[in-house]
Amino acid sequence: MTVTGCGAGASNAAVSPAESIGKEVISADASAEYTTPEASTEDASLVPIDEWEENWKEIMGEEEEVEADYDKSQYDEEIVKSKVDEVIKNSKSIAEEIEGIEKIANYYNGYHFDTDISQMEMNAVSGAEPYTWELELDSLLKRALEEADASKKEEIQAEQKKWKADFDRCYDVLEYEEGSWVPMQNCELDARFLKNRCYMLAKTLSDVKGDNYELPKRYFMDNAYVSDNGMLDISEGMEGGSIAITVVVDGKEVGQLAYDPLINDTTIEFKAQSGIEGKITYGWDGATLSITKSVNKVIPKGTELKFPTAL
Repeated sequence: MTVTGCGAGASNAAVSPAESIGKEVISADASAEYTTPEASTEDASLVPIDEWEENWKEIMGEEEEVEADYDKSQYDEEIVKSKVDEVIKNSKSIAEEIEGIEKIANYYNGYHFDTDISQMEMNAVSGAEPYTWELELDSLLKRALEEADASKKEEIQAEQKKWKADFDRCYDVLEYEEGSWVPMQNCELDARFLKNRCYMLAKTLSDVKGDNYELPKRYFMDNAYVSDNGMLDISEGMEGGSIAITVVVDGKEVGQLAYDPLINDTTIEFKAQSGIEGKITYGWDGATLSITKSVNKVIPKGTELKFPTAL
């Protein structure tokens, strides 16, 4: 059985939830003047987004190139599972295992590079990447619970239950609902949450076993953060050199598109088209959003929101 796409499809061009958020969106003042950010006077390590992306490649290394060798038969559920099982069985460390799973997930993005495949076919096979991470998550969680003592086991179970609730909360906001790409885009959304959870569970398993796995550096976008009454999501904008920022405060959502933000490995400074300006500090220990300029009633100037849980 081929791994199918996530979500339901539609016939129009896809709409990003970060740019078209739902009924409760509180719009910022769209008439505010927009200017390209200049170098920060507070932190000389902040650089334009394109420069930071090049820095990231140097830090993390180039991703293994994926060839356009799409073979639908390889997207069968049993084949995906066999690939994941083989990596888990043969890996000599948790770090080696995670690297192997990353390669499998990267392989299942290969359909993007085949110019002969239709959007319908892409949607049909796009579930293989999140399925890869789901299988790894289940395995990591099972092993962590088996290795942990009673107290730690309860802690892990509680953390996993909270993660699932937080994921559902984020997904309700970020899920794509319009466009022919919807199944594929929602699968990509699933994959980024599942991947990050696998990193966290790998760290948990490592600590329980006394292994030496360390969390990877956290990328500045395609990540979400939550608090008890809010959410912050930073994702790639619909145009080059931009990021989409989604903020939820007490059920009210504000979506912003910011061009040419300034980035380093812990901070994003942005000036959104709507006139909202601010700074985000981020990491595996959560994120903080500070607003320095705004006419928006939900996140006015001087707002500082803490999102202590990284997803």
